[in-house]
Amino acid sequence: MRREQGFTIPELLVVVAIIVLMTGLLLPNWRSGERTLALSRVVHKAGQDVRRAQELALRAQAYTCLSGTISGYGVFFDQNSSTSYTIFAECNANNTYDAGTDGIVETIQIESGIEIQSVSPGPQISIVFVPPVPLVFLEPGDPSLTRVFFQRVDGVGNQRTLEITNKGVIDID
Repeated sequence: MRREQGFTIPELLVVVAIIVLMTGLLLPNWRSGERTLALSRVVHKAGQDVRRAQELALRAQAYTCLSGTISGYGVFFDQNSSTSYTIFAECNANNTYDAGTDGIVETIQIESGIEIQSVSPGPQISIVFVPPVPLVFLEPGDPSLTRVFFQRVDGVGNQRTLEITNKGVIDID
């Protein structure tokens, strides 16, 4: 007597149940992983934008100021404006961002779901590069190190930190 080969209904039900269970466990973590990846993207982009301001200063990129003359380029972070930061042309040589005087090169909107949690020392920091060396100014107070902390809006997961030293070294933790 020959027995036909195949799967029984209980075996198929067990396989389908395992697939449904794995899918149910995987999908919520998938979305969380996407948001964590977005946080890393934002911090790395901010680091690249600081480096971009440094490069603009080093190559003495031309910029027409409405008042004064350009002395360098910088990036301005404000924890009270947690969804954006500004790359600017330093037009009045005070080595800090002045909204009415300095020229805005670009305002960067931070990816949805991510925000600037805090700035240290804060609540605002201007990172200015003045050629030809370039000199690096971290204002106000010109500390030796500044940190910009980014986090997910939902508060889940670890924050990421962008560190800039007064030597122009950029580090991401």
